[in-house]
Amino acid sequence: MHSHTPRPLWQLPLLVLALAALVFAALRLALRAAYPHYFADTHLLPALLTGARFDLKLAVIALAPCLLWWLVPTRRARVATAWLAFALLVVLLGLGIADLAYFGEVSRHIGSDLLNIGGDLGSIVGIALGSRVGYTLAALAAFAALACFWQRVVVRTARAPIKGSLKRQIPSAVVLLAGYVLLARGMVLTGKPLGSIDAFNGNGQSQANLSLNGILVTLQALNDRRQAAPLRYLDNATAQRIATQHPHPFRYQSSQPPSRKNVIILLLESWSYKYIDALSGKNYRATPYMDALIAKSQVWTNFYAAGQRSIIGIQASLTSVPALPNREPIGFGLELNNMSRIAELAQKQGYRTLMLQTSNRRSFHIDGVAKAIGFQEYYGKEDVPIIRAYPQDPPPFGWDYDSLMYFGKQISSKPEPFFAFFFSGTTHEPYARSGKEFDTRPHAETGENGFLNTLQYSDWSVAQFMQYAAQQPWHNNTIYIFMADHTRNEPIRSDSVREQYHIPLIVYHPQWQPEKHSELASQYDILPTLADWLGIQQPVYTFGRSLANRQTRASELPLMLNHGDDAYILSSNGIAPLVQGSLKTNAASFGEAKTLESNSAWQQDLQYEQWRIQTADQKLRHNQWAQ
Repeated sequence: MHSHTPRPLWQLPLLVLALAALVFAALRLALRAAYPHYFADTHLLPALLTGARFDLKLAVIALAPCLLWWLVPTRRARVATAWLAFALLVVLLGLGIADLAYFGEVSRHIGSDLLNIGGDLGSIVGIALGSRVGYTLAALAAFAALACFWQRVVVRTARAPIKGSLKRQIPSAVVLLAGYVLLARGMVLTGKPLGSIDAFNGNGQSQANLSLNGILVTLQALNDRRQAAPLRYLDNATAQRIATQHPHPFRYQSSQPPSRKNVIILLLESWSYKYIDALSGKNYRATPYMDALIAKSQVWTNFYAAGQRSIIGIQASLTSVPALPNREPIGFGLELNNMSRIAELAQKQGYRTLMLQTSNRRSFHIDGVAKAIGFQEYYGKEDVPIIRAYPQDPPPFGWDYDSLMYFGKQISSKPEPFFAFFFSGTTHEPYARSGKEFDTRPHAETGENGFLNTLQYSDWSVAQFMQYAAQQPWHNNTIYIFMADHTRNEPIRSDSVREQYHIPLIVYHPQWQPEKHSELASQYDILPTLADWLGIQQPVYTFGRSLANRQTRASELPLMLNHGDDAYILSSNGIAPLVQGSLKTNAASFGEAKTLESNSAWQQDLQYEQWRIQTADQKLRHNQWAQ
């Protein structure tokens, strides 16, 4: 077809998108060929199919100026914008080849590391012409081949007149625009658009890395400039002194044999410690079932949430990777690091793994998070049949009772052993009206009264689930773990920080004796503790310690409590804000800090936790958290 032959309006944009997708697919094939050992267990076809969604998302976003201009049925500037698209694609291709070369350094796409290495242009040029000269030559050859093809095919298409009248092009332009939007969302119709977490399909991290588009990962990381600056709290001499004393601070190896015990974790939305009468000694009367169960359970009375967001509670409990200040949590990029994933570890020991959250499947990317952590089965609000009559439609975060009963039936549907995780939601604001029997206080969608009404309903729901479980053959071999994701959200004051992170940890096993434990603990301790209870046979990497090991329990760790871009340090000697670049504790804004500055035990706790946070940040940046 000659350049003067009229072409349909859609031909040029679809041709360019197809070429971009082919270029990115070629990079994916080159990545697999360059690192055969790392990708030995991956499946190419699923990676190409999943990867195409990331590739087309990147192409639409990066080439948007050209793609939008080509919706206009005019020949004006079409050739110029075609060459602009070529220039943009060359930049992306160059970045993709750099990502390909860098991948072997840390077994991860380059991401925000580009900001660190990009500051030394001389070194980059030296590497490009030295140890990476093969990649440089390949890049030049790819650029030349692409330019030749672009001139012969794309530019010729751009020069051609548009087929049909202006009026006849409007439907094509509308369809194209709708297609752009769909592709920019990663072909996701509703809910959150495609993200890195969606590369995980339960087949491990290497499969996810092959499916991902390294260029897109890098551009998204660069967009979050907060991750550029490393965390630094201590001078080099102090950090080195502490490192010498703790050569493997995050590695834990259980000495227990495989137990084949089942595990059920109920992560209870906003179940603050202070609202459970058997723990706080107050008289809210909202948790009668849990109050009774506590008398038969192992209870940790000084247990704290890792942060104030649900996703941080999930990350801390199931991976024990720290939620560092200024860093995105799992589901937003952290999952690309090597880490211990409890469901994956259990699966390797013959466990069936399943997770259910009462919210929509795609809420907060939890569907992808579940797969990234290793859950084989995942259920959400859309899967749960409503079996109880309610005075209102299902709330945004679902009904606990119906979800728990569905959860129990899914557990019972297949053989043991199993590792099951449930995340409740009815106690999330806005507080739903769950029934007259639970409206013991004037109900409102916000405020403490509405929360306590839904808490009473949630406690009743847990009771119904436990009654069902007690009748199942797996009950006597099951460890039940009850904890909150975080406390009920309230404004933090310096005199209430402990209360704002203080959550229950209640562990029940039908054959275990009840006991209360007063040592300081947090959600980061759950994974290493499970490693002992299940007898995980490989090392785990954790920001916590095992609560089932007498030796590790004897050495209490300070806690880091994430507060978005900031954090608090809590130890048995005190609590104060974490301040980067200084050993001072910001006494002016935190009442307790004034007395802590002269406390040597506190200063030792503070330095140790600052070192742990600083070291964890460094390891995560270099993908060395789990070595």
